[in-house]
Amino acid sequence: MDNWSTRRPLQKLGRDHSVLLSLPSGIFRYRFIVDGERRYIPDLPSEIDEMGQTFNLLDHH
Repeated sequence: MDNWSTRRPLQKLGRDHSVLLSLPSGIFRYRFIVDGERRYIPDLPSEIDEMGQTFNLLDHH
């Protein structure tokens, strides 16, 4: 979407955190930064890139 140039803070609502984005159709990689460390959610679709970094995937059609 923007080649990782922008961080978007999550909004807390009760026990959950979320962000609302308007996305075009496509497959998107995402991850979270928590306390300065890159993280992903292992229970959701993910992939490992050529550098060995793991990202979650969002298939938005």
